[in-house]
Amino acid sequence: MTEILAGIHQLQIPIPNNPLDSTNIYLLQGDNEHLLIDAGWSSEEALQSLREQLDEIDVKFMDISQIIVTHAHFDHYGLASRLRHLCQAKVALHHIDKELLAPMFSDTSEFIRQAQRWFHVHGIPEEELRAPRSAFTGIRSAPALIPPDINLLGGHTISNGAFNLQVVWTPGHSPGHICLYEPSQKILFSGDHVLPIITPNVSLQPNSNDNPLADFINSLDLVKQLDVDLVLPAHEHLFTDLRARVDEIIQHHELRNAEILDAINTEPKTAYQISARITWMPELGGISFQDLAPGDRRMAVSETLAHLAAMRIDGKVVEFRQDDIIYYRHTAK
Repeated sequence: MTEILAGIHQLQIPIPNNPLDSTNIYLLQGDNEHLLIDAGWSSEEALQSLREQLDEIDVKFMDISQIIVTHAHFDHYGLASRLRHLCQAKVALHHIDKELLAPMFSDTSEFIRQAQRWFHVHGIPEEELRAPRSAFTGIRSAPALIPPDINLLGGHTISNGAFNLQVVWTPGHSPGHICLYEPSQKILFSGDHVLPIITPNVSLQPNSNDNPLADFINSLDLVKQLDVDLVLPAHEHLFTDLRARVDEIIQHHELRNAEILDAINTEPKTAYQISARITWMPELGGISFQDLAPGDRRMAVSETLAHLAAMRIDGKVVEFRQDDIIYYRHTAK
């Protein structure tokens, strides 16, 4: 537990079997009530870690009145279900991410079947989809989740007497991702939208016609306009120069577009084949596609598809089917 400023505490909640190691959640102490920003992964280890860190500042679960979740990914929303019972707290989530929870957890087997079919169409080999430690292991073992009590919209203000948090809708990493802006302190709780070192995964979801990369870039431009002195992200460490970091992330995605276009320079390829030509995690020194774990390769293909969707809408690439597999080529080829 780290006290960032008076009344703002950062708690690091462990994530099992994940290179990110932990999720940063934030306790905001108010005049009459305490707020929690994000909850962490649902596990006994995570719950015990949270309890011990709260004990350091003599805060009990029942002191927390509201849990504001930046988005519905497991490492942010997972523990919210258990905390709602322990704290009797209201759980708040953007309404779009609330809609994402239902199909994923109401029929997990059907969700996985459709996703496997979608990834097959985009070139992932059958043997990789059937691998015991596949991308779907985490979904099968994910905690049971409850729907949120409060549906958030961009523009809401959440107050606990000491802090006034403006809800900023920042779709991209997740369709309903939000950041929270405290204007008097000039603090941005950025969730996964802006991280100091790595770039958040921006993926096209199975059978989606959305343009998440364009949404993400637009959301970066939105937060760049805020008057921010301190950024408190959900992973890694706090940082100060928000605008410079936003520019770095946008440049990263421009370079990724160039890599993708270079990969299909001579012949059409599937999203899987294109992903194999990209250097992943360049900010950490780079790792080849083949060295990624099966689940990370699936995320890499999904991110490549987000780029391809944006470039297809912009008229830079064309997709076509051959033997029930989707390929991509340059528009001019």
